[in-house]
Amino acid sequence: MITFFLPPKECERPYSITQINDGIASVIESGNTLVWVEGEISNFKRASSGHCYFKLKDAQSQVPAVMWRSVADTHDNTVSEGAAVTAIASIKVYRKGGYYQLDVHRMQQAGQGALFVALEKLKQKLETEGLFDPIHKQEIPESVTQLGVITAKTGAALRDICKVVASRAPQTDILLRSVAVQGDKAPKDIAFAIEEMNTHNQVDCIILGRGGGSVEDLWAFNDEAVVRAIFNSTIPIISAVGHEIDFTLADFVADLRAPTPSAAAEIAVADEEELRRYFKELSRRLISAFSYYLSSAHQQFDSLRHSPVFSRTIAHLTDSRQHLDQLWERAIRAMGSTMDIAKNRVVHCAGKLQALNPLAVLARGYSVVSKNSLRPITKASQLAPGDNITITFHKGQASAQVISLNKERGTPSKTE
Repeated sequence: MITFFLPPKECERPYSITQINDGIASVIESGNTLVWVEGEISNFKRASSGHCYFKLKDAQSQVPAVMWRSVADTHDNTVSEGAAVTAIASIKVYRKGGYYQLDVHRMQQAGQGALFVALEKLKQKLETEGLFDPIHKQEIPESVTQLGVITAKTGAALRDICKVVASRAPQTDILLRSVAVQGDKAPKDIAFAIEEMNTHNQVDCIILGRGGGSVEDLWAFNDEAVVRAIFNSTIPIISAVGHEIDFTLADFVADLRAPTPSAAAEIAVADEEELRRYFKELSRRLISAFSYYLSSAHQQFDSLRHSPVFSRTIAHLTDSRQHLDQLWERAIRAMGSTMDIAKNRVVHCAGKLQALNPLAVLARGYSVVSKNSLRPITKASQLAPGDNITITFHKGQASAQVISLNKERGTPSKTE
């Protein structure tokens, strides 16, 4: 009979924790604790000893379970993360930890778990829509001066990222948006944080992630709202969720997946020491190339300086100057000759014009008769008795009236 649950006597010492756990184990294991159970495997881990530790869960609850190596070696194809199984197990108490667990003796698959079925269905839907297509991936900037980090402010992921950035590129600014990375409110919180960083647009690149954990711990990064927020981001996003063996839908849609948060930081920021070595090598190559250029130019200069063209430069200049003077004199003489010819031609033409000048004819005693100040009268038939005419002399004019006409050549007409 078990009596240790009764209040201890005043004179006795209180129970130790070990006594409590031993008593509970005695109660639980005193009868037949063999059960047939159905559940989904999560948080699976195989120790170096070969023993397997995991949890069996359903939609509302979970219980720790263990499968010893002797049993696990016969179930290699059965025990895996996310598998839905039925198992024959004994209920045992792990005294050191103070909790009960299932000691699994035999296990068989019962089909995929509900969570994984839903995940695969969502994955196929988003893949059909093209959210995972590489054509939509953005390039990660080569130089990141403002790094955005979306994770829990108290998590190991943030510490790892800060450590890497501080050692590689301490001049990089980190803008943290702290979010819940697991639990019911995590998906909405993460999606809003991504949208918020895109709205403010103050960072060159975003690292989205958290440390490792069970499938349930990472499940927020499989949420459809989170996946679509990543896809719609105009800022490149590096997914760093869990460890290298962990995969979520966020990894498929992100512009780049990193196996860990530390690796994401190494990708995002350049190694300052490596950059120094790179620029030092560039400087060395530049100095070498410039030295070669100067040496080559100096050799060319010496070659040209001693060439016949440059050795007789003064002589060439003297000859050219003398030739220029000769050309100038020839141009002056040719110009004077051209001017004389033109002057003689003008004088000759002026003489001809003077001979044809009507005023010169009038100066010799001739006059011009016109009617109504129109064209000159050249024959008597252009007039009639009584016509008023104008007589123009070398100097002055006179008005007259025709009295009679003699239209024959040489016979003058009468006027008054």
